[in-house]
Amino acid sequence: MRLPQDTTLAIGQRAERCESRSLFAGRFADPTSKEEARKAWFDSFIAKRSALPSVAQAGSESWHPTTSILLRARLQFRLMVNMAGGVMENAGLSLDRYGLPLIPGSAVKGCARRASLAALREWCEAGTKPEDDENLFTPICAEFKTPAELLTRICLIFGWVELDWSTEKNKNDTWKSDFAWACNGVGAEWKSSSQSLLSQFKGKAVDENAPWESLPNFTGSIAFLSASPNRDPGLVLDVVTPHHTKYYESNDSRAIATDTEEPIPVIFPAVKEQAENDYFTFPLIPLRGARQELISFAKLALSSGLETFGLGAKTNAGYGWFDASEVFNQSISDAIAAKSKAEAEERGRKVQAEKDASEAEARRNARETRAAMAPDEAIASLTGEQFDAKVRAFWKEPKKGGPSEEEKKAIIAALKEPRRAYWQDLKAKAVKGGDLAKSEQAIRTLNKQLNGDRMP
Repeated sequence: MRLPQDTTLAIGQRAERCESRSLFAGRFADPTSKEEARKAWFDSFIAKRSALPSVAQAGSESWHPTTSILLRARLQFRLMVNMAGGVMENAGLSLDRYGLPLIPGSAVKGCARRASLAALREWCEAGTKPEDDENLFTPICAEFKTPAELLTRICLIFGWVELDWSTEKNKNDTWKSDFAWACNGVGAEWKSSSQSLLSQFKGKAVDENAPWESLPNFTGSIAFLSASPNRDPGLVLDVVTPHHTKYYESNDSRAIATDTEEPIPVIFPAVKEQAENDYFTFPLIPLRGARQELISFAKLALSSGLETFGLGAKTNAGYGWFDASEVFNQSISDAIAAKSKAEAEERGRKVQAEKDASEAEARRNARETRAAMAPDEAIASLTGEQFDAKVRAFWKEPKKGGPSEEEKKAIIAALKEPRRAYWQDLKAKAVKGGDLAKSEQAIRTLNKQLNGDRMP
């Protein structure tokens, strides 16, 4: 195994025991390996798990800013994203520090932008607004009256650079500008949109016939962050088999592809499709006080892009396609809310159980403390509520819940002083009869027997 020198110095001979998927991919690859050696390395790579025992911790949504707008989408088939981003030539895979698949924010933004421009292109090319319920671009165009309004919305969300407003064409007669391609040429919609943007940015056109030339560059009002899964979907090896390698590598314009070449299988890692209740979270962050209509459109455009075009390589073969529908998002939101509620209730039960246990312990300690005290000390330590309960049961036998003889003596002493005010209140209430009247009479009788005097 070939290693960078700093990795060798840091890990040494333990390198072969590396269990970190992301570290293994980034530091332990051998780009020169071929065929079986290459496949063996990839077999080791995909066999490794993500670094955390509970991947939900790594893919948690709790770290997102409170201003985040979250779109959740389930990967329906394998994902091959950022394939040239790793050490192994043309076989990289974007992973985060825990080894979880990561969809870069640039790819997410590109997906949403592509769907928006494709919808604009269809509108401008056809000359009529897409309104068919079966047309995937109908929701994107729905709220706009003209293509110029749609282009303005796209610009405000995704931003632009000077090339986006270029009116030049390539040698093959295609537009250099994505905006020009989407507008099906530089016409009235192009001019109207650039005038609207210039007005919003409080700019002044140097050339009234070409207001777009006076527009400043703009980075957009929505940040598209990297997307990560709620749990590790796992990795799998995929194979691409070019049948005309020499033809594709040739610089000869007269070269032709023949069927005499030997096919050469090339191995790639891919992210597995997700289980029914699993998903990637796509966070969108409003910037510069972005208005609600910009936020809503950005989320709609991303959802449409994920379902219409997908992400990564080989999307024409079904790779990288997602279910980002409202139905799916609502089901996940409901599941998350139900889980949060259940967890909150469980925390509440634990807190209440701990409180009950603490109170029971306190009562037990109080009983034990009073049991170790002399009767008069024990009665003096009672709270008002506890003393009242003892007095109300004064007439009862000890085996039926009444106080002991020693406690009764202490109660009488306490009623004379310091709980004399309580005794006066008891006498007033005892007039109505009941247990208080029985207790009053029993107190007076016992006091007469013990002290030969009358209660105050």
